[in-house]
Amino acid sequence: MKNNFVIATHNTFKADEIQNILRFYHQWGEIYTDKLPRQHFPSESTTSYQANANKKAIFISQQLPGANVIADDSGLELAAFPAKYGVQTARELAVEVPDGQLNRYLIQLVNGKSRKFTMKTTIALAVNGHISNIARCELTGVIAPEERGTNSTGFDRILIPDGEDQTLAEMSRPKRISYLHRARAVKNLLDQLGEVK
Repeated sequence: MKNNFVIATHNTFKADEIQNILRFYHQWGEIYTDKLPRQHFPSESTTSYQANANKKAIFISQQLPGANVIADDSGLELAAFPAKYGVQTARELAVEVPDGQLNRYLIQLVNGKSRKFTMKTTIALAVNGHISNIARCELTGVIAPEERGTNSTGFDRILIPDGEDQTLAEMSRPKRISYLHRARAVKNLLDQLGEVK
C-alpha cells in the first residue's frame, strides 16, 4: 500500500531528495508547505540528530492531524576534524563557506590529512504529535581529491563509499540509492512500517 508522507523541512533540496527516494520505493511525499503556511520551527539542538528530527516532526504533525509527518536531521563527520560539523554541519559550513562552494572547501580542508568521512541521518516519523518510529543510517568512505560525476549534485560529487572507487554522483540511480545515508534511513523506516518487500 502506498503511504503519503509530509516532509517537515524548509530545505527544498532535501525535500526533493526525500520525495525522489520515496518514489523509488513506491511511496509518496510532499513538503509540509503544500499543506500549511511556512512555520517557524522550534530551535534545534546542537548535540542530537534525533532531538532535531523529533522536534520538527512533532511540531508539524500537531498541526496536521492524522498525517504521517517525517523529519530528517543529517550531518557530516570528518576523521581529521572530530570536533567540527556533525549535528551543526549546515550551520558551521554556512559561516565557513559563504560563497557556497562546499565541495571545493572540503577537498582543500582534508588535503594532506585523513580523507575519511561519515554521513549520518536520523529520520523521525510523527503522527498526531507523537513519535511512532525512528530510523537511522550512516555512510562511511573517503572524500575524493576532486569533484567527479554528473548523475547527482552536492556532496555526492565528492563522496566515495567504502569499498568503491566511484563517487556517488558517478553511480547509477539504483546503486547510489543503495549507498545514500538518507535513502537507507528512508528504507529503514519503510521496513519498520512493512512497506518494502
